[in-house]
Amino acid sequence: MTERVAADKWVTLARVGRPHGIRGEVKVQTFNDASTLLFTQEKLRLRRKGQAPRMLELVGARPGGAVWIVRFAGVDDRDLAAELTHGQLSVPRSVLPDLPSGEFYHVDIVGVEVHDQDTDQAIGKVRHIHDQPSDLLEIRLLDGGDVLLPMGSDYIVELSPERVVVRDLHDWQV
Repeated sequence: MTERVAADKWVTLARVGRPHGIRGEVKVQTFNDASTLLFTQEKLRLRRKGQAPRMLELVGARPGGAVWIVRFAGVDDRDLAAELTHGQLSVPRSVLPDLPSGEFYHVDIVGVEVHDQDTDQAIGKVRHIHDQPSDLLEIRLLDGGDVLLPMGSDYIVELSPERVVVRDLHDWQV
């Protein structure tokens, strides 16, 4: 089943690794070792580079050392499991737990308009938040090009799901 949903409505929580055994199981590496939220969902969205996203029905999951061993409905042999390798597993934003006041998920910032502190004019939108090896805010400028700003820097004046304000952006254009 293929489903087209805006990327900002889904949150990626894990990456699918190699098949495990011959019965269709795969190894899954979660991005947050402490969270089991992914495995409480009946349906997960799989996205692989160059392919349309598809929905998978979770049948079972068990710890397997540093990874989880996962089984999906309709994936019952090693060849079908191999077709999932390098895919990313996502859940709808709506299933994420509420956060304390003033905190937000990265997905809540993507697409937010970015304003210049001096002029208060919109100058772009948040395109992505890179969190490895260091936290960077990627801004797609309205006049073309991208800018990467270190999170927590003096250049980011305000950061919230409603508004992002930056200063001295010309120093960071790439």
